[in-house]
Amino acid sequence: MPDSLNFTLKKRATAEEIHADLQGRIERMSARDSKLRGCSVSLPRPIRQRDEHSPNWTVDGFPGLQPGCFTAMVRILDQVRLEYDLVA
Repeated sequence: MPDSLNFTLKKRATAEEIHADLQGRIERMSARDSKLRGCSVSLPRPIRQRDEHSPNWTVDGFPGLQPGCFTAMVRILDQVRLEYDLVA
């Protein structure tokens, strides 16, 4: 048995479901930080995984990106990419 069982079981979701989760997190953060108001994320699309643990999806950008919110948007995206696998 391996010494470390360090893995995360990812949720499986469609692009629309992942997008809804992303937008919900952005909206909740915008309630605390007004510079995030009006920010959004594009619909997730599949990509080839580099290895079995890397994300299998990405987004093409942040429409409506407000000045000063890029870092927060990337943090949200990175967290959700760790949590979800994209399914058709």
